[in-house]
Amino acid sequence: MGTLAAVLLLAGLLAALAYVLRVAHSLLWVPYRLERRFRRQGIRGPPRRLLVGNGSDWVALLAAAKSTPLPSFHHAVIDRVAPHYRVWPAQYGWPFVFWLGPRPRLVISGPEVAKAVLTDSTGAFNKATTGGTNPQARQLIGEGLVGLSGETWAHHRRVIAPAFNMERVKVRKRFLSSKRNRKLAILLVNKS
Repeated sequence: MGTLAAVLLLAGLLAALAYVLRVAHSLLWVPYRLERRFRRQGIRGPPRRLLVGNGSDWVALLAAAKSTPLPSFHHAVIDRVAPHYRVWPAQYGWPFVFWLGPRPRLVISGPEVAKAVLTDSTGAFNKATTGGTNPQARQLIGEGLVGLSGETWAHHRRVIAPAFNMERVKVRKRFLSSKRNRKLAILLVNKS
């Protein structure tokens, strides 16, 4: 009976050790390795804290942005909704990386790179959920094609593709310009 308890205890300890090693690997080693790869490629960002990443810095930036009131009729809301997109590129340049816990967020800029990411249907680029965890950013951006990936993205892209056919765009352009010209004519007649 004593040997059975010892074997069970040893099995439990080995299982606990395996779990601790797996957690340490995913929380410590993988982020460290990714951070080294980003730095080798010249991609910098705010210094990462061990378990929380840049979450506390991000929350502090968001709180500071919300503490100041927005002026009336002001449409530049990105400083309020996602201030890290204004502050961190000024410090670290484009592209930059920040960490939410052990997971990196690579922020890109430039039309070529954005086009490559947004039109990729292979799933190689894991686009974060639109707006991330910030509900104000989610309301600003919406739940559209930009935040989708994989089969859902491909389906939505197929559905909207005919609307952007050049022949249809030209027809709409002629229609809209003729409507605009009629409205201008009506306004000019009413003024005189």
